[in-house]
Amino acid sequence: MSFPLRRSGLRLVNLLVILSLAAYPFLVYYGRETIGSLWITAGLLLLWGIKSVLSRQRWQQIVTLALLACVAVFAMTDRPGFLYFYPVVINLVLLAVFAGSLLTSMSVVERIARSREPDLPESARRYTRNVTKVWCLFFIVNGSVIYMLGQAGYTQAWSVYTGFVSYLLMGLLFACEWIYRRRYKRKNAL
Repeated sequence: MSFPLRRSGLRLVNLLVILSLAAYPFLVYYGRETIGSLWITAGLLLLWGIKSVLSRQRWQQIVTLALLACVAVFAMTDRPGFLYFYPVVINLVLLAVFAGSLLTSMSVVERIARSREPDLPESARRYTRNVTKVWCLFFIVNGSVIYMLGQAGYTQAWSVYTGFVSYLLMGLLFACEWIYRRRYKRKNAL
């Protein structure tokens, strides 16, 4: 596959993955009976499989293959409850990526910051490590809430939380961090 075609194909798959993740809770809630668990799972398997094949970054391939393996295991169990566990797996994978980066010389948030500003001062490096820790806490709490709602059988609350509230909380965390970062930069003259 040529490079431009691969890149545009990956963009399309990434868009489809994002849209499927956003729609997933509602597909599960409304589509479990009409579409069926098997078709929802088959769609996820297809998207994650294509993403894994098209991705050029090793860590993305590993994360994608881990999610693909989880979906495949869930599909083999043929139990409707596995559909509610999928977002928990996503939170666990993101937690592993963010927490794992704390064990390296550069955290995930620092990598993102350096893509915009390559020469970060040491205070910014410490700051980005702390922000990475905050995201780790978010993934723990968010995944736990999703898990508890699914296990308790509150399917409507699970769908609303997973498909709306968790995204709202994520956006709120982004916004609060952005506001705090601006004040931090002014205070520390960065």
